[in-house]
Amino acid sequence: MRGYLINYIIKIEKTDYGDYGEDAMFALTNIEKPAIKPLINEIKTQFEKKKFYFYLVGALTEIKNEEVYNFMKEISEDYIKDEEKYDEWFCIDAFVADFDKQGKKEILPLLEELVNLDRISKHERIEIKDTIELIKDPVSFHRKLEKEIEEAKPMIEKYLKEEKQKFPKKIDKKEFNKRMWTPEKGLEIQFKCYDCKKKQNINPGIIKVLGNKPPKFNFENEILCKYCFSNNLKPTIQGGRDIMFQSLGTFYGSRTGIVSADDKIYVENKLMPLKESYNYILKRIEQAPENGELYLRAGNIARNFNKYHEAIRHYEKAIELNPNLIAIYLNLVEIYELRYKHYKIKDAKVSAIFYLNEMMDVFRTQDFDSATLKNTGDIIQFIGEKSESLGISYPELIKIPIPSTKEKIGRNEPCPCGSGKKYKKCCLT
Repeated sequence: MRGYLINYIIKIEKTDYGDYGEDAMFALTNIEKPAIKPLINEIKTQFEKKKFYFYLVGALTEIKNEEVYNFMKEISEDYIKDEEKYDEWFCIDAFVADFDKQGKKEILPLLEELVNLDRISKHERIEIKDTIELIKDPVSFHRKLEKEIEEAKPMIEKYLKEEKQKFPKKIDKKEFNKRMWTPEKGLEIQFKCYDCKKKQNINPGIIKVLGNKPPKFNFENEILCKYCFSNNLKPTIQGGRDIMFQSLGTFYGSRTGIVSADDKIYVENKLMPLKESYNYILKRIEQAPENGELYLRAGNIARNFNKYHEAIRHYEKAIELNPNLIAIYLNLVEIYELRYKHYKIKDAKVSAIFYLNEMMDVFRTQDFDSATLKNTGDIIQFIGEKSESLGISYPELIKIPIPSTKEKIGRNEPCPCGSGKKYKKCCLT
């Protein structure tokens, strides 16, 4: 019987009818001690195959037993020590969720160590913290849970009502646009580096969700591995889920910083799919290799694909060809300041200050090239903010006249927000 129930769970969890495995899980849990050995052996076998069966794990971890506790503790310790062994297939939050059933508070230091790992996703961290709170004080935890459920009811009812209508009847476009373009403070998304294989949480800034079949993501901030400094990172499965939850929250008003955008952009006033834009600009450089502005644009486009090492090379070449292109310095300062502030790369501060000084020198001449900039009046604000952030001072900054007021954007020009729409059909409305 035990073997039949175990095989049934494995078979059913591979199908779209996985929820039917719950009864088999409860049956195994009720068998208790006789089910423990077969369950542990099967779970170990499946872990070696990099398979995580929720109902199989749940059947075991719901049984209060010293052998079960030791197995859970052993796997949790191994998870902390060996990251590569437990990749995206392993659901650490589900595995430790039933530690409260074991009734042992001595597991708390291990769970605290686990929850503080940088590679734990936002969702996993929430679930593990709940387990910790439940073990520490079950009564307070359940009271808090009941309160949260009551507070969430109005939002859930509103969501269900709007889902039924397919779309909210009223939406404040101005307020919604503000939510989209306001990065959420403290937001972190789980990424995996495909060079060193490490998972980590990174603040992506504003996230653009491009298209929907399947959606692609574009990030405001550089996504840089904190361990090997590679740009070869992608959101994990859980990271992708967290982005989509953030997107729903932005739409319904509880979150910010997710922009739904077309997967097309303008390059040299030509509308094209984003995926084709980089090859296009590289071919243009082949046609006009002495055009500094093309290298500037190539750097900007490379950043859309998180190719920051290539972007920096393009910007450096643009400086060589046309040092008056002030947007080059602006972009380089942004890149290196983020590396210094967010990724704690000390040398990046030196580079950020160097390019800010270069930018200031070009700006002082009032004879700079403003290509790719829609509003040159923002330059003073940018220099002021970055000089304060980097701890340097330009006393004469306030005396410098702001060059030309806001440049007028034509109604039929591409909107500067990057939506790919004409200005009259986007932010002008």
